[in-house]
Amino acid sequence: MLNPPPVVLVTDTSVLVNFLRIDRMDLIRNLSPQFLVTDHAVGEITEVYGDQLARFEAALTAGCCEVCRVESDAALEMFGQLTGTQRLGIGESATIAHAVSIGAGVALDDRRAANEARRISDGLVVLGTVDLTRQMIVEGLLSVEVADAIKDDWATNHRFRLKIGSFRELL
Repeated sequence: MLNPPPVVLVTDTSVLVNFLRIDRMDLIRNLSPQFLVTDHAVGEITEVYGDQLARFEAALTAGCCEVCRVESDAALEMFGQLTGTQRLGIGESATIAHAVSIGAGVALDDRRAANEARRISDGLVVLGTVDLTRQMIVEGLLSVEVADAIKDDWATNHRFRLKIGSFRELL
């Protein structure tokens, strides 16, 4: 059984883009944790997912998430170590470094990044899009049927496939 998410989650680009593509950042806003996005992840949205930039800016204005900077000495040192390995992207490295430095959890979908985050900080809560969507069902923001329709939309239109038949399997 998944534990409830921590109060603050630092989210990587991948999770944000999944909800931006289906124009459902309202779900992120209404979910119980506060979502932070590093300026590095914002840069990735701007450079790689420019088609989602207007939705992201609207989400910021609507209070769905808040932009933060990786600036503490500990976070900058960890960021340097993570980017130095060249195994993770800049956004993932910044997300993990900031989360660890402030005692938050992380929201990311990349398996390598999730494993690295767990390796760095044994107690770090690492959640992905599936976990967040499950929590949205638990909190009454989505029905299983709507969550499954979103899952199918991601798979059909956005090249994001989940290894479940239905979110009902996770409840």
